[in-house]
Amino acid sequence: MQLLTTFVGALLSGISCRKSGRQAYFLLLCFYGCFALGALYWTLYLLLFDTTPRVFYVSEFGWVASVIFLRILQATLTGTNERSFRCRRAWLAPAFGVPLLAFYCTFGDILSNLIWCGMMIWLSFCAIRGLAYAKTQMGAARNMRWFHIGVLCFAFAEYLLWTAGCFWPDTSPASPTFWCDMLLTLAILGLLLATRRAVET
Repeated sequence: MQLLTTFVGALLSGISCRKSGRQAYFLLLCFYGCFALGALYWTLYLLLFDTTPRVFYVSEFGWVASVIFLRILQATLTGTNERSFRCRRAWLAPAFGVPLLAFYCTFGDILSNLIWCGMMIWLSFCAIRGLAYAKTQMGAARNMRWFHIGVLCFAFAEYLLWTAGCFWPDTSPASPTFWCDMLLTLAILGLLLATRRAVET
């Protein structure tokens, strides 16, 4: 499902990039493209070997690259005033993410968890700050709040999926992990709509 969703997202982002020439859509295309490549490798590995990789596998490089492109997109859409905006609530991101990092390290690879949680904390910090800043704006500038909400939904869905995977490693439809994965898929798709709202500002 994620493979199809990210492929469609990449296709729609590419069409929007070609029509508008906006850099934001190109970065979104890179986000979806890298995520789709990671999902493709994961799916092929599962089909060929009937198991999931247990080490820092190739698909994770694609997923890490996708989050890096999402962060670049976030920085591209952020103005100078927003980056210098002080928001104490943004520190909720490390307050929430660091304990989860410690928890995840007891279940999996430490390096992988450091990279993933570090990126989620960074994305969440900037998104919370940006959301608080957007609320101080008027008119079309307030539309940026949808993008920040989309990023927060993505980060929350990732955290939820990782946490569920620690307790329910089974990925069948009867497992909470399966439904958390579906939630992440919806959050990924929602980033396209959120970015469109932000680009319209």
